[in-house]
Amino acid sequence: MPEGKATRSKEDLLAEIEALRKENAQLRESIEESEKFYDVIGLMSSEMFWRSDAQHRFIYMSPAVVESIDMPMSEQLGKTRAELAGEDLNAPHWRQHLDDLEAHRPFKNFRYSRRRSDGEIREITSTGRPVFDESGQFHGYIGVAADITKRLEAEAKAKSAEDILMVAINALDCIFTIWDKDDRLVFCNDHFRHLNRFIPEQCEYGTTFEEHLHAVIDNGLIGDGEDPERWFESRMRRHRNPSGHHEVSRQDGLTILIHEARLADGSTITLSTDISEQKRAEKDLRESRKRLMDFSSTAADWFWEMNADLKYTYVSVDDADVTGLRVADYIGRTHRETHPRRFSENKLRAFEEMLKNHENFNDVRYSHILDDGREIHLAISGKPVFSDSGQFIGYRGGGRNIASLIETEEALRREKERAEQASRAKSEFLAHMSHELRTPLNAILGFSEIIRQQIFGPVGNGSYLDYASDIHRSGEHLLSLINDLLDLSKIEAGKFDIEEEELALADLVQQSERLFAHRFAQRRIRFEVHISDDAQRIIADRRALSQIFFNLFSNAEKFNKDGGMVTVTVFKAEDGSLCIAIKDTGCGFRIDETDTALAPFGRIENPMTKETPGTGLGLPIVDALTGLHDGRMEISSQIGVGTEVRLVFPESRVC
Repeated sequence: MPEGKATRSKEDLLAEIEALRKENAQLRESIEESEKFYDVIGLMSSEMFWRSDAQHRFIYMSPAVVESIDMPMSEQLGKTRAELAGEDLNAPHWRQHLDDLEAHRPFKNFRYSRRRSDGEIREITSTGRPVFDESGQFHGYIGVAADITKRLEAEAKAKSAEDILMVAINALDCIFTIWDKDDRLVFCNDHFRHLNRFIPEQCEYGTTFEEHLHAVIDNGLIGDGEDPERWFESRMRRHRNPSGHHEVSRQDGLTILIHEARLADGSTITLSTDISEQKRAEKDLRESRKRLMDFSSTAADWFWEMNADLKYTYVSVDDADVTGLRVADYIGRTHRETHPRRFSENKLRAFEEMLKNHENFNDVRYSHILDDGREIHLAISGKPVFSDSGQFIGYRGGGRNIASLIETEEALRREKERAEQASRAKSEFLAHMSHELRTPLNAILGFSEIIRQQIFGPVGNGSYLDYASDIHRSGEHLLSLINDLLDLSKIEAGKFDIEEEELALADLVQQSERLFAHRFAQRRIRFEVHISDDAQRIIADRRALSQIFFNLFSNAEKFNKDGGMVTVTVFKAEDGSLCIAIKDTGCGFRIDETDTALAPFGRIENPMTKETPGTGLGLPIVDALTGLHDGRMEISSQIGVGTEVRLVFPESRVC
């Protein structure tokens, strides 16, 4: 080859290479311009453009992809959709998609998920078509994608709202229907279907309103006594020209309140409420009001009203003998301005304060002097009246002429004073006589004890010793009776003063039990004490509590059986009160005999108690002494089983 020719070939080659470089630069510039164009289009349309190679690896993605997925472009290019999705590729929709890619088929709206860097899941749809060159060689896919996450969320919210609306409509305690512009049923709730449960075919969507009404009438689903033709015409007229609300009667005595409204598209919404209960309640209310007026006319002699300024505006009876004044003397005046008598200034101010505070009041008493000088005693009761908005508008009440009541109360007061005076005289007499009897009785007891003990030598005849013993026993019984009478009279007269101190119950019980230990032993009566840890001490009067234990132990011994048991239980109740229970296994008594046992000198007659000595004052004294300590006495008994006396003291006395 000649040197010149070789040189030209080299130059030609260099020129060709340079031309290729320029063409490559132009192509690269063209591609960059295309990508920029796609980027601009993507930004303007909010669409995500993409392109993949023959191996389905992404070679281009618009910036919208990065914004949506929050992943750098460098981490997405060169990877397939399956690699980026991270989903189960065996899922049916993925198998179908992968089959389309392998077959180079176009696909549309393929949906898959992508996870952002913050963990949020984004829902993506992608549409693509295959790219082939002129020779039919496959070069990959080009397509668009969209982030439908917000749309799906909006659709889900809309669906949820729709479902909630449907549930709410069905849950409404009303009948709800929608009729379209052609007056065909397009929606109804369960209450509508229940009301018309006997004509289910005429409750199907597409039924006209007129067809539905004819079915209601033909099946007797209108109120008794209704004229079918007039009922139909009235209902159709109101339906075609909805305005306000109206009532219709249906089967089984139902009353339906109907509200209808015409919408802009010509459809009609019907909202109906079953007001049958309300109608019955209104009827009952009318009857109740009538009964109330009947009752009120017997419970009050007259009725009155005051306005918000607390001035009388209405008095039902214009008779001064009934109301104390004529109506004209009440109207426009406050209660003070009517000049009520037997109403001190302090009492009147307190009453006016009650009215200003809008409080209920009962039995407020006063009087008026009539022209003839007679005094009319009255009592009024009232309650405040408020408007629907809660504004005070006055008072309403009733009044009574209580002249006979005042006379009765005055008579009772006088009788009470006489009874109290007699009781005081009795107590003073008992206290005086007890003292007068004790002096000679003590001498009798002393001398009989000297004779019985033969302190100054033998008396000679043994019969005198027996007589002396009988005299001593009778004297002791009489002294016990006098002591009981004196204690009871002091309590009734309010002269039994208690000196409170903190006492150990175990010590008091033990001291009282010692007085009966000999008799318990003689009759083989067991004595048990159970005192809980939280009920060891009490605040009380030592002498009174000792007397209580003495009387109860005495009864438990006297009325017990040989070989029986007496149990003392002390515990703290759930409400904090202190309970002392003394239980025996004696003869017991019927529950209806309790009042007799608690009455002074009360003696229950049965074979066992008949022969047992006693004054009948033990339990009344226990009850009175317990009351002085703010306590109460409870008795339970059963014949042949025994008796339990329970003393309950308030929590304030527990130490």
